[in-house]
Amino acid sequence: MTVLEVRPITAEETLPLRLAILRPGLPRETAIFPNDEAQTSRHFGAFSEGELVGVATMHFSPLLDQPDFDSAYQVRGMATVPELRGSGVGRALLEACVQAAKDSGAQWMWCNARTPAMGFYARHGFTARGGVFDLPNAGPHVRMLRPL
Repeated sequence: MTVLEVRPITAEETLPLRLAILRPGLPRETAIFPNDEAQTSRHFGAFSEGELVGVATMHFSPLLDQPDFDSAYQVRGMATVPELRGSGVGRALLEACVQAAKDSGAQWMWCNARTPAMGFYARHGFTARGGVFDLPNAGPHVRMLRPL
């Protein structure tokens, strides 16, 4: 792979990869998340040779069940093209999200990780909180949390 560039993109630009990788065979609307257009939301794209190969979104989203975690961002919609998984694309996208959250003054980052991705998030400082739960259109997940 050539040099990877990670840069801000629009919510609209995330949709083709979100849909193809995270919601295959489902309607386009299932890849649109609440708060995609919120002022505090950020979307990042990873590009290799000018081609979009990965996306990630972060939303300002306090953990309602943890009132002391009010300064928190949720990472959502992380998707990497299959042929580049394990090559550092996800790491680069997650680092961009973490840095943006830190820059905003957030104290926490969290996600609902698909169970096969738990190891990825754990390697990047996230800890599982609670048990496995099922998300509609997305399957089994675990909430994971990381202090910033």
